[in-house]
Amino acid sequence: MRADRLLAIMLILQRVRKTTAGELARRLEVSERTIYRDLEALGAAGVPVYSEPGRGGGVGMLAGYRTDLTGLSVAEAEFVPLLGLSDVLASVGVGQSLQRTEAKVLAALPEDQRKRAEQSRRRIYVDLSRWWDHAESVPHLPTIVEAVFAGRRLRIRYVRGGDQTEVRRTLDPFGLVVQGGTWYLVARARRTDIRTYRLSRIRSAEALNEHHVVPEDFDLPSFWASRKEEFHMTREGYRVLGRAHPAIVRALAGGHHAETLVMREEATGDGWATVEFVFETRWMAIERILGFGTRFVVLKPTDLRDTLAGLIREMDTLYSDCLE
Repeated sequence: MRADRLLAIMLILQRVRKTTAGELARRLEVSERTIYRDLEALGAAGVPVYSEPGRGGGVGMLAGYRTDLTGLSVAEAEFVPLLGLSDVLASVGVGQSLQRTEAKVLAALPEDQRKRAEQSRRRIYVDLSRWWDHAESVPHLPTIVEAVFAGRRLRIRYVRGGDQTEVRRTLDPFGLVVQGGTWYLVARARRTDIRTYRLSRIRSAEALNEHHVVPEDFDLPSFWASRKEEFHMTREGYRVLGRAHPAIVRALAGGHHAETLVMREEATGDGWATVEFVFETRWMAIERILGFGTRFVVLKPTDLRDTLAGLIREMDTLYSDCLE
């Protein structure tokens, strides 16, 4: 990406004021000819860069010029490689570009900042995927990303989560959100409110030659925060009431096993608490609760208790036969 290289050149020249095209080429891993073309582009854009030929010459930036992207403190520089986005954005084809951008911006930092930032990269790794769940298939993600960036309408076939009915929608895409490793599209169908669509449920997607404009007052983070709160308050799903060991309560509260957790009764003397939580499906509840082992007891629904008891008996028979 040329933009990240131009930014890196400005940061370097703002710090050192004068260097050589060869040194810039070495740090940014391009040819000197490319550096001179970049300097011409910066000059055309109004950045006061210059080139002096001969011994003692070089390339530089006029004193007093400062960009709005300078002044990174050591603490701020340490967070440059910790954005945790490269893996997530690799699926839309920009992961490598982001990695190159990080590398070039880091190359423009002073030596002490660069060393601290590179050390933090080795000590902290940000993984935005979900711990237990397998990654969802999102084959239409590139098409949807293109439509979001270009402001083009989308025509999709979508499987609703509640009744598993397939519907067709023409959407104005407002943005994309990655939550716990799951991709969501925030969009508005014609004559409806803004809604969220889970990308793994999109069966087909086509970017139309029709453009739309996202309202200037729309703020994606604020919308998502309010949507999550509403989602947890109104979600139906598959509800389970039970008694949980403190370790299970902590796991559920951390969001790794359930979408919603409600404390129905605080922990008693034995440390166990009565909780109600919501799973997306009955089968997901069965899988999770079996994984809890003896640290969770289902109170309701009773048919779930019967199903779990039957599965446990079958497992006991299976493993008993294996030991004979």
